[in-house]
Amino acid sequence: MANEALFLSTDEAATMLNVHPNTILRWIKNGRLPSSKIGSQYRIPREAIENRVSRAGSGTRIIAVANQKGGVAKTTTVVNLASGLGRAGKKVLVIDLDPQGGCAVSLGISTDALDKTVYTVLINDDVPFEDIIIETSQHFDLAPSNIDLAGAEVELKQFLASEQILKRKLRDVIESYDFILLDCPPSLGMLTINAFTAAGELLIPMSMELLALRGLDMLAKTVSKIRAITNPELTYLGVLATKYDKRTLNSLEIFEALQKASRNAGIKMFDTYITSSVRFAESPNQKAPLILIDPGHEGSKAYAQIVEEIING
Repeated sequence: MANEALFLSTDEAATMLNVHPNTILRWIKNGRLPSSKIGSQYRIPREAIENRVSRAGSGTRIIAVANQKGGVAKTTTVVNLASGLGRAGKKVLVIDLDPQGGCAVSLGISTDALDKTVYTVLINDDVPFEDIIIETSQHFDLAPSNIDLAGAEVELKQFLASEQILKRKLRDVIESYDFILLDCPPSLGMLTINAFTAAGELLIPMSMELLALRGLDMLAKTVSKIRAITNPELTYLGVLATKYDKRTLNSLEIFEALQKASRNAGIKMFDTYITSSVRFAESPNQKAPLILIDPGHEGSKAYAQIVEEIING
């Protein structure tokens, strides 16, 4: 009996790690978990599971990039920061939670040809992120999406603890990455709530438009609710000004107003801003983020500065 206490069944290990038993079996088969087989049953050393519990995700930063308004450069920010972090030697995973599939499109990947996407992972309990992750040549891995994900907004509501699904599914891969970036859709629906529940930090890109500025208060109220209900650990990484046009007085005025609004909301705002440039719109034609295509570009240098602040901050 004492010996038996030193080993766990697959179901017991799954309960301790809060993952599906199929995940335990997959880890055993690919060598990520030591085990012995007695008859048809696996036995896993309790110490291996306890060690995994103690270190699970301890060094991984999960950053949700969100704004309920579209056109504020969320996807541009995600892919450029991901490439910058990867170039700095960090292991990075981008999860595209936007049904438009912008992250894949930015890299020249056809979303129509994808058999399995983020939608498949969220809706099917037996499909792990490992089944859909694409290793790109831009220094990060990608879990892509396509228009199928639009149906998840309704379908997820039918599941128990629906706001926790992404967080639970990330347990399968969290140990493999230093950073996981979540590209959120331009809404505050179920997908964004899942992202906020799973994330430790929130980065808010804000374009230099009055309508975008008005959305900061609404976003802050949503974050307060998330903190109270599903994720008290969620913090603000900061507000990042995007599409800044130095030729116009409007950008300067909005930037200053955003600084004031951020201070009033108790949210850090990056001093660095991302300039408006057609080069960002052109970069998908070259299937890579601008930070890699043209590192000397003003916008690339700005993203590189944000990368440095994220790593050192």
